[in-house]
Parts: sequence; C-alpha cells; structure tokens
Amino acid sequence: MTEVSGPGRLLNEGTKIMPAQSAAPPDGVIKRVLFLYGLYTIVHNLALAAGYYLLPEGFMRGSPQVVLAGAVATGSFWSEFGLTLLTNVVLTAGLAVLLNLTQVKGTPTGYVMPVSLGIVTGLVLGTNSFAANDLKQYNAWEGTALGLSIGGVETFAYMLVIAATAGIAVQHYRSWWRWSGEWAPTKIKSLREIRLSRAEIGCLVGGLALLVLGAYRETVLAMGG
Repeated sequence: MTEVSGPGRLLNEGTKIMPAQSAAPPDGVIKRVLFLYGLYTIVHNLALAAGYYLLPEGFMRGSPQVVLAGAVATGSFWSEFGLTLLTNVVLTAGLAVLLNLTQVKGTPTGYVMPVSLGIVTGLVLGTNSFAANDLKQYNAWEGTALGLSIGGVETFAYMLVIAATAGIAVQHYRSWWRWSGEWAPTKIKSLREIRLSRAEIGCLVGGLALLVLGAYRETVLAMGG
C-alpha cells in the first residue's frame, strides 16, 4: 500500500516526499526581518570601514549602481520621482521576489541580497562615491539624519519585502554550485500555490509603502529641497 501520512515518509517503496512542502522558513516574518536587517547592518559597516580606510575617494563612481543612480536625474520632479520609484520597486524589490522563487538547501535565494546591498552601500558611503552629492558638505548630524530618512528607509523596506516573500519558493536546489553534481532543481510547488500569511502581506505592503516614501525623500533632496 501507498503511505503518505507525513513529510519524509516513503511513497511506493522508494519515492520520498520532500520535507517542508511549503518551503516557508520555520521562523516568523518579524524574526526574518530582524535577521536580514542585522545581517545587512554588519556587512554594511564592515564595507564602509574598508572603503574609508583602504580605498581612494570616488572609487565606486564608475560602478553600475552609481551610474544608474546618476542616470535617474531628469530635471523634472515627477519624472525623477517615477524613475527612482521604478528603480527601487521594480528593479531592486522585484529582483528580491524573483530570487525568492528558488531556495538552496532550504535557504531562500533572496537572502543573498542583504549581503550584496551591504557591500555596495557600505563601499559607496565609505568612498564618498555618490553620483550627485558630496558627503563633505554635510556635518555628521545632518548627514546621519539624511541617510536614515532615505537610504535607511529604502534598505529597511527591502528587508521587509525579502522577509515577506521568503516562503514563495517553487524550486529547491541541493547545492549553491552548478558543478557539484547536486545542482538540478526539484519542484516544490506551482506559482498558483503560492500563499502569503496576513503578517507577510502586511510586511510586504509596509515595505512597498516605505519605498514610495524613500523615493519621495530622495527626489526632494536631489531637487535641492
């Protein structure tokens, strides 16, 4: 007889049902947010110190992230606000959601974004590599407030989006390395089976709202407000 009474039980003498069918991380969404934001903060601070002490000023000005930020400037408030919002919501937050559609060894792939964001933002800040601003024109008090009300808001919003969608994976990989021999994906569920809890929906909506706020504050600063 076929036995399907629980995760990991045998089916037809050999086929094993994947454990954690829903692919949802075991902890709650708030714990995920705190973990991701803490991870980002540690990486960001280390990268900032490395950039300030080890790299020349302006080192990151030719990077794709800084070039893209400079290209957003259009001269019109609403067009610049729209492009900033497009970059933050569609490109960055959208990438986080797409990454979370897969997981590796039970870890949502979107969890790599706090590390990459921490490295980039830390190096840009540590080397004074902003496209349109010179950090030397701000004192520590003013600069900290501006940073938290723009970049800080946007970063926290990304962590909310990543945490909210951490359980949407439809494919599972057994290794991070393509050449490991265990890289082939296993289907967990279909896109139609993706569900978010109320807490995750609230987290996602909150993240998107903060991205709108951050884009508005960034545009106001760029316009000299």
